[in-house]
Amino acid sequence: MDASVICLLGGTFNPPHEGHVKAALDVACEIHAPSVGLMPCRMPPHKETEGVCEKHRVEMTRRATHNHPTLYTELAELALDEPSYTVKTLQHLRKENAQSSIIFVMGEDSWHSLTSWFNWQQLLDLAHIVVMRRQTTEKKLAPALVKIKSDHKICDPAKLYQQPAGFIYFAETQLQPISSSQLRAALRQSSSHSSWLDDWLHPSVLHYIRENRLYV
Repeated sequence: MDASVICLLGGTFNPPHEGHVKAALDVACEIHAPSVGLMPCRMPPHKETEGVCEKHRVEMTRRATHNHPTLYTELAELALDEPSYTVKTLQHLRKENAQSSIIFVMGEDSWHSLTSWFNWQQLLDLAHIVVMRRQTTEKKLAPALVKIKSDHKICDPAKLYQQPAGFIYFAETQLQPISSSQLRAALRQSSSHSSWLDDWLHPSVLHYIRENRLYV
């Protein structure tokens, strides 16, 4: 990994699937990132864990990224004390990497809900934000997001590497027609979904899920 660039895609990865991998590879290609770290977050209180602990989510993410040289598993957030917030994780990374370009990648659904995040106004002081296309029912941006989009949006991803933080870039990544919740539901059901699961879960991830009887 180029030490001067840190590009991260956060998520619960419960489980990590090919939609996550394809999106991360797409965004790496579009913005010319040397690598993208898939960063499992601490499970937010409003998220259903399905009995899957951090250890399992980390191992599945490692398996999902293992065969992709551009991708790696980033454990920065899980190493910090609770409570866990994205701004806290970025503060930690910024302290350790004062001059690096830090790029935080999020889906369009997260972008639309950004004003509900803890101390969200500080994010652009700490990192750039890259927004990936994603299916979302949200149509209207909050006025505060309209303002920061107007003030910070760039169209040339090369600018992400010209300063450590402060820009927003909207990537034209492909929509991924899958979600972890759909996969969890399929895993709880009969083997009739096996071919569909094979399409969206890396074989070693699917083996790990079955070996550890997750989502049953």
